[in-house]
Amino acid sequence: MAAIYSGIHLKLKSPKTSWEDKLKLAQFAWISHQCFLPNKEQVLLDWVSHTLVSFYNKKLELPDEITEKLWVYLDSIIHSRKLQGLFKDGKTITLRFSIAQVINESLSTFYTQKKLKNLSILLSCCSGILSSSPLAIVYTTKFELLVDLLCKLSHIACQQFLSEDIVSSQLFEVLQLTFGQYLLVQKQQVNANRVFGQVTKRLLQPCLLLRHLLTTGVQSQTNDDGHTQQHLGREIRNHIEALLRVAVFPPELLQSYTEELAPEKDSHKIKKGSMKHLLLPVNTIQSVLGDPNICQPAIHGKMVANSVPFLFKLFLESYNKTENHLLCFHMLTKLFQCLKISHLQGDLWNNALSSAEWSSDLLAMEQLLHLVLSSGIYNVAADRIRHKEVQFHFYQQLAQLLVNHPQGAIPAWFRCLNALISLNHLILEPDLDDLLASAWIDAEVSEPRTKKAQESLVGALFHSYTKLRQFPKLFEEVLGVVCRPAAEELRLPILPAGIKNKLCECLQDLPPSQILDVMSLILEKCRTVIIPDLRGDSDLALKFHSMSTLLHSVLFHMTSLDDSTPLPIVRRAQSLLETVQVEVIQVLFNLLKNVHTEKAELEVWAEKVGDSLLLLACTWVATDTLFGLNCRHYISPLAKANVTLADSTVDVLDFSTILPGLDVKSWKKITKLLSCVYSTSRYCTEWLMLQKMKNILLHTTYNIEPSHEILQHASAFILESGKSFFNGEEAEPWDGSAGSITSLSYPAAHWHLVVSNLPVLFPYLSLSNTQYVAGMLLKTLLVNKMQTSSDDDSSFITVEKVSKDLLCSSLLPEMCVLHSSFFSQIIQHSARVLLSIGQSIVNQPLQQLSAENIPWCDSTGPSDDPSVCWAAMEKVAQNILSLVKKRSFITLEGDHIEKLLDLLEIIAALHLDSLSPLDHTRCFLLLISLAVNTRAACSETLSLKFLITCFHLLAQLQTSRNANSSFKVFYASDVLEAVLTSMFVACETFSSIFKTSAWDDFLHSIQTFLEYYLQLMFERRQSVKLNLEKFMSFLATCQPYATNKKHSKCWSPAADQLLLVALTAQCHTLTLYLQQQHGKPQVLETRLNLLEQAVQKAGATIELCLRNSPRGQPLPVTFIPCITTLLKADSCYVHLVGLVSGESEPESPMKPDKAQKLSHSELYKQFYVQILKELDLASGSVQFLHSSLQFLTVFCSMSEMYSAQVTPVAVFHSIRKLLMGPGVQFIQDLEVQLTELITQLMEKCTTDDFCTVLRLLLEDLDVSNIWKQNSEAVLAAVTLTKVLLGCPLSGEKEKAFWFSSPQIITALVLQAKEASQDAALLPTLIVPVLETVAILLRRGEGMLSNPHHVTLVFSILITVPLDQRDYGSIFLGIHEVLFSILQCHPKVMLKAAPSFLNSFHRLVVSVMHEGRQKGNKGITDESEVILKCAHLVERMYTYIAAKTEEFTVLSPFIVAQYVMELQKVTLHPAVKKHLTEGIYHILDLCLERDIKFLNATLPAGVREVLKELYRDYNHYHKSLKQGDEKYTA
Repeated sequence: MAAIYSGIHLKLKSPKTSWEDKLKLAQFAWISHQCFLPNKEQVLLDWVSHTLVSFYNKKLELPDEITEKLWVYLDSIIHSRKLQGLFKDGKTITLRFSIAQVINESLSTFYTQKKLKNLSILLSCCSGILSSSPLAIVYTTKFELLVDLLCKLSHIACQQFLSEDIVSSQLFEVLQLTFGQYLLVQKQQVNANRVFGQVTKRLLQPCLLLRHLLTTGVQSQTNDDGHTQQHLGREIRNHIEALLRVAVFPPELLQSYTEELAPEKDSHKIKKGSMKHLLLPVNTIQSVLGDPNICQPAIHGKMVANSVPFLFKLFLESYNKTENHLLCFHMLTKLFQCLKISHLQGDLWNNALSSAEWSSDLLAMEQLLHLVLSSGIYNVAADRIRHKEVQFHFYQQLAQLLVNHPQGAIPAWFRCLNALISLNHLILEPDLDDLLASAWIDAEVSEPRTKKAQESLVGALFHSYTKLRQFPKLFEEVLGVVCRPAAEELRLPILPAGIKNKLCECLQDLPPSQILDVMSLILEKCRTVIIPDLRGDSDLALKFHSMSTLLHSVLFHMTSLDDSTPLPIVRRAQSLLETVQVEVIQVLFNLLKNVHTEKAELEVWAEKVGDSLLLLACTWVATDTLFGLNCRHYISPLAKANVTLADSTVDVLDFSTILPGLDVKSWKKITKLLSCVYSTSRYCTEWLMLQKMKNILLHTTYNIEPSHEILQHASAFILESGKSFFNGEEAEPWDGSAGSITSLSYPAAHWHLVVSNLPVLFPYLSLSNTQYVAGMLLKTLLVNKMQTSSDDDSSFITVEKVSKDLLCSSLLPEMCVLHSSFFSQIIQHSARVLLSIGQSIVNQPLQQLSAENIPWCDSTGPSDDPSVCWAAMEKVAQNILSLVKKRSFITLEGDHIEKLLDLLEIIAALHLDSLSPLDHTRCFLLLISLAVNTRAACSETLSLKFLITCFHLLAQLQTSRNANSSFKVFYASDVLEAVLTSMFVACETFSSIFKTSAWDDFLHSIQTFLEYYLQLMFERRQSVKLNLEKFMSFLATCQPYATNKKHSKCWSPAADQLLLVALTAQCHTLTLYLQQQHGKPQVLETRLNLLEQAVQKAGATIELCLRNSPRGQPLPVTFIPCITTLLKADSCYVHLVGLVSGESEPESPMKPDKAQKLSHSELYKQFYVQILKELDLASGSVQFLHSSLQFLTVFCSMSEMYSAQVTPVAVFHSIRKLLMGPGVQFIQDLEVQLTELITQLMEKCTTDDFCTVLRLLLEDLDVSNIWKQNSEAVLAAVTLTKVLLGCPLSGEKEKAFWFSSPQIITALVLQAKEASQDAALLPTLIVPVLETVAILLRRGEGMLSNPHHVTLVFSILITVPLDQRDYGSIFLGIHEVLFSILQCHPKVMLKAAPSFLNSFHRLVVSVMHEGRQKGNKGITDESEVILKCAHLVERMYTYIAAKTEEFTVLSPFIVAQYVMELQKVTLHPAVKKHLTEGIYHILDLCLERDIKFLNATLPAGVREVLKELYRDYNHYHKSLKQGDEKYTA
């Protein structure tokens, strides 16, 4: 026996023993069982504590190295398992209080001297002490020490935040522990004044600074997991909030706050005795916030701005009751005084603040005002009657401060004003004009966030005055600001898109009388202030343009007069419109008529007056027409003037039919005057012309023959007016307002006018104009494709958006000539791209296809008598084939291919199904020519992309309505031969890319085209045999690279794969075709030899390619679908031969020698063996696995393929091995293919084989695999069990499976329990287990006879943790299991209802936790998942309520659980809606006595929640249900 060491205590005290030896001795004594010392653990802890205390009290001198080792030793003792074990055994071991003082002093040294050495060890000691209750006594029994520790830690955290040092998670964790301990101790303090004093003196400032730094995220770099640190930061902020709420605003201090905040006039009510011990908490808080010594001035200002709303929020949460509203307001004023903007007085320039100071203080003010709004402390009536409007005057002063110091670049400035409007619109009414000027009319706002805030503010003004029916009063102020003297050219447009939309919303809610009042105000201002002095004054002209824009918006978006409108309103509207026509439009018309200019550019005033005149003219015409159509009492001035269509002239500028009093001569003069201007005036002239056309078409019902010539001239005028704008310059987006058009936004406005009115214009466009529109459509699509729009706002209109909308609309195909012209433009542009290459392309197909002397747009192409177009296309087709035979190709560079790809993208956007037969054939010729007559001299990737696009579109064409039309110019076999010949030549250039995914996509696209084209050929039933024989004879001449490389220079390994694809397409379509001809023996006899030839050729080609492929290399992915198709075709051929010869019938059993009849059975078996070898090696390739599983499914479906080596169990072994591989994450994408394969295996296997499969599954499901770290085997077994449950089983196999099902359930339960304890296994294993259990329970309805086997599942649902990142999937898995039990196992529910409810309650609690309000983050992917989970909870409540007999007794228990959890959180409204609707169904089961019982037994706070819930239930749900029951039989 080893010796027992003693005397250690003396050696530790001996001065002769070196410190190094003492430490070694102490460490040995702690860990050794052979060292005997009475009360050893306490002695060693006291020794190290005493040593450290002596060192810090200067009674002992130690080197820094020894000091560090002493701290490390103390830390190791505190964190040792031995010490924790002693505590569990009940042994008393204490820590000296002096060590807590030493730790605090050491932390203070770190903070003051900014030396962070050994900080980690000290923090570790703190963590160990605070996390162990027996040791934490040194802090929890001395409140001052704990406060001091928290203060020091907060200071250190703030210091690290403000420096460049990285804040470690260790500091966050210790802070969180300290806050937790402090909050526990704080609850035990009985003297609220003492707690308040200590917190405000030591903790308030560092806590507020720390919270500010955590909130604003000053520190961006962390040395740990960012998510962990964010979580800790969130928890610390919550702790700070709880600390300050309890310490600074406890109920005991309400009297102190009341006494300090009481107005002077109420001071006599305060008891004299209380003045002696007045705490003055508000003054204390102000002093703390005003102390600048804690940090730099810049940070201090932001910290105060961040803290003021936070403290006011805590004050409201503690004291906000109806009787304390005035107290809360006074607290608001005191806290507001802490902000810098509260000290601003007089002029802005004498009290300037920096932009950053303004921004932070305005954000604080915004939050304060929103707290006032949400808490309801401002009651307008109570403030006026009881408190002499003290609150109103404060908010009014605040509004004056904001208006006098405008900050238009800061969004919060607008939001503060918006909040004041929400409080009371009268607050801002004295300064309404200045507010409108600084926030709207004179504001220079460009940044999107600021624009949004501005729009919200102006919209709030509009809505407030609309509701109050004082909109004319608001508009009077607006007009007054517009008419103020100002530099008009510096003002932004008066109605930007956002504000215009807000105005339009309000106009819909206004009565017509108020809109007419606004209109009258605008007219009065124009007539009295602006028009008299308009001539030559550009400022007045700009003001008038703003006025006309306002009038246009008001009239255009008001609710129309109708037959129900009172007659006085109609008469007034008539009068005002006459005033506009006579006193405004006519006056401006006369003013412009007399303008004479010889300059190239028009003067500003004349240009703006012209814009305003034509805008008002358009507005007048549109309004007059609308009123006339909707209101029979309205009498138009046109009717009074007796103007009819018969009076109109052919002159295009004769607008007398829509606008009286203006002659043609004057119109021509003004139009000429404004011809150099591309802005509102030109757009409005086009608009007037369009109104004229509509007016002519509208009156055709009155038997007045419309002048076709006038309509043609008008449509041509509109197009001609805008032709010169397509000059290559980039156009700006247009906001949709006619009054805001500039020379840069005019193109978008003009194009929008033309395209949106094409149904009106198109019938009267000449062919040249139609071609012009088609050309412009293509040009704008191509030009804008190269430009990136600078404005991402979807509300703006751009040329590109308009063109794209027309391209994708169903309107374009209906205008056949335009559609055909557009396609002609595409062909011509393609020909121009090829022409730019410089090669000789005079006789190229695209040049012939775009010949201008052929009427492509007029021809319909009758089949009996071919027209010129069809004859020309036949020549083009022959030219294409001729060029392929000659191997004459056009070489394309990369930029040419990019241009052609843009054109192909446009073709893809067209509705190809709507192409006429002529255009369909032209499209087919274009695509075929691009694919087979060109070669790429660029990267192989780009070349393949071009070919893929061509063949994808060609395949799409074969499914369209007029697909047969291409056969009028081509023989099918010629097309197929040309395509393959050209592609075989192209394969020479694909030397390195044919093993990439792009090459696979190319093969897939060409195979799809070939299959669709062959299928179409079969459907036509014309010359099918001839075309097929020609195509097969062509394929017969194509030899694989291995046999042909000595004789041909145009063959390559890539061509082998292309040949295989062609043969596969042929086999596939022939097989489908012959299967459809099942009942037609004559057809089968004539076609079977073709299928035989195709099968023989394909099989021989595959064998040659495989024979000459590199040894040891895996199978090319392309080969596998080919061999699968070949196997299907071979099997089909054998089966159909039997049918034709009468050897077998479909229902007769397969003959034993059928395996000998398959042409390539050895090839199939060779493939089978090779695929099984490669399955587990290629687990990362989804494409390979997809193809392999499909082959195995077809192979295993044929009984004749099975042998001693080919068995279902062997295939199952390979699949099992595959699922255990590293690429198991891809298996979920292959679940369908896997299920099909396993279904075939289970169908063909014997009962013994099936039992072997079950035994293998149970072995892999054994829990020992988890213990052996073999989780892959478990996951594979779970996946295979899930797949097996999807297979139809019958007979002995079904009995065997359900006999083993209890073992499977038990194994799954054990696996779930193990996975729940391992964080690494949880995300990968638990969800598949839950899904498998749910399916097993559903399939086991009526099969699982023992209820105990079902109740085992509840143990999974209780143990699975829900606080994981994959929350949605785990939640759904548990829900599906519960739902399966509820639906399929009602007998189990009779006994297991409590277990069911406990499991379900976990889901409810988790949804409440995840769905609580977490700030204004909007709808995110995470919130969408939570909403889905909440909806599932609602659905489950509904089903539980439907199971009345099982849950009626337990319904009060369900409600109690729900309200107890609801009381703890504040739910997101959307989540709460779902949960509330669900619990209402449970309340339907509760009787009156149940509700009384709950009210009597629940705690007080929970009882309030229940009362509110039950009140809403009676109001919203029960009454509706009773109403429904009245009409229910």
